[in-house]
Amino acid sequence: MTVLSVRNLETFYGAIMALRGVSIDVEDGEIVTILGANGAGKTTLMKTIAGLMDPEKGSISFMGDKIAGLDPDRVVRKGIALVPEGREVFPYLTIEENLRLGAFTRSDSSADDLEMVYSYFPILKERRRQDAGFLSGGQQQMLAIGRGLMARPRLMMLDEPSLGLSPLLTQEIFGIIARLNKEQGVTMLLVEQNAHIALMTAHKGYVLEMGRIVMAGTTEKLRASDDIQEFYLGRSGDQQRDQKRWKRRKTWR
Repeated sequence: MTVLSVRNLETFYGAIMALRGVSIDVEDGEIVTILGANGAGKTTLMKTIAGLMDPEKGSISFMGDKIAGLDPDRVVRKGIALVPEGREVFPYLTIEENLRLGAFTRSDSSADDLEMVYSYFPILKERRRQDAGFLSGGQQQMLAIGRGLMARPRLMMLDEPSLGLSPLLTQEIFGIIARLNKEQGVTMLLVEQNAHIALMTAHKGYVLEMGRIVMAGTTEKLRASDDIQEFYLGRSGDQQRDQKRWKRRKTWR
């Protein structure tokens, strides 16, 4: 079942076209990753889906409903939660208050979900009465993911969850992401510059360059691609082969 379908999306920053006819699909139960360098349009795509930016053209369908141009709170109520780049926790609220804010769209009790979040992030329970501003970067990322889970999303979007984290913490965060997908059935759309760990965690991926999708497929297919290995996984070969790959890469655009 297709949870999210994006078709021919165009989004502008002023006069600059940031997304150029982007189309992606996310199926129920999948982790889908979007790869690309800085400025490729990854965060713009996430913000457009979340309702934080309006598309100029194209369509966004979630569970069969058109959501392009909806206000962000209505997108959340539809079942999409965004864990933003940089975490954006509320530093002067306690950890538990931050988590409960994630359930603001719900009218039922969130107690069970709070305990579920604490089961994945025990450090948050230990420090639940402390202000979020005292957490480390990794702990703030855990809090941001937990806050997103409190909305009981059908789709969770994570924007650069490894940003600013050590390799060890990155491994821990992505291990929890994989567990949430497997154990809780959370469907995820993941933007990540760390291509190694993204391709090991996700089921399929898209490569975004200069606002265009230039490559797509299962993560096994992408990992096996010479272009992906060269330009995203950092495996170099002899100069002649590198030049050939660079010429081929330019044809993606």
